[in-house]
Amino acid sequence: MSNPLQRYFRQPAIYIKLPSDGKFYTPQSLEITANREFPVFPMTAMDEISMRTADGLFNGQSVVNVIKSCVPNILDPWQMPEIDMDTVLVAIRIASYGSDMDISTVCPACEAEGSYSVNLHTIMDNFKQPDFDSTIVDGDLEFYFKPISYQQRNENSIAQFEDQKLVQAIPDADIPEEEKLKLINQAFYKLGKLSMDSMAESIAAIKADGDLVTDQEYIKDFVQNCKSKTYNAIRDHMSEIRKDQQVQPLHITCDECQHQYETPFILDQANFFVLNS
Repeated sequence: MSNPLQRYFRQPAIYIKLPSDGKFYTPQSLEITANREFPVFPMTAMDEISMRTADGLFNGQSVVNVIKSCVPNILDPWQMPEIDMDTVLVAIRIASYGSDMDISTVCPACEAEGSYSVNLHTIMDNFKQPDFDSTIVDGDLEFYFKPISYQQRNENSIAQFEDQKLVQAIPDADIPEEEKLKLINQAFYKLGKLSMDSMAESIAAIKADGDLVTDQEYIKDFVQNCKSKTYNAIRDHMSEIRKDQQVQPLHITCDECQHQYETPFILDQANFFVLNS
């Protein structure tokens, strides 16, 4: 027997198109709709609790749970391309609380703190679709690119955070200076390798002598051993692609002195889903 209250359950509040247009997903991670628009449901009370759980936010599980709840067509959010993340999170916020969000900012001219309303539909409309179709050629090599998944981004962020904490803690450690220097060098080496591995994960394939190499271990090995000129060309190309993923700064006019300035729009998951944050 079906629940007689089922017709009062939450319904989709908005529909969105993904910046990836559904590309870069596996068949098991996304259920494509006919028009490639995806329904977004408001958060439940349990979703709100999940987004206030520190451990869940740190390891990414809270974000995954909420996306599965509010955007059910995304079957496995861990495999979601990172380029879709901001659009999905902003859409969930709109579906749950409406399109207006208040932010606080300090005027750099008069130092007055003000509260301003931001239209999240405008923010979402400004998200661009990065160009992952463009390739670069370096001698006999041609490089093809892809966005990393949310799981890869999350794992990289956690590893970088832990290494940075270690670097900060070493100066106060009760160990000989020589050991401190050794540990700091090891930590910075790990950070550098993390950066290289992240770049390698953004390479979909490398064409060499007519053969297409897609094995990620081979690609990581290449990135760690290629000449610096090639590495810098890959890094610069990825930086250009990521520019399209960046949220544009907000244009603010100070209520006190009428000074006009820009302030970044920071999508901080720890407070983004707190009403009137």
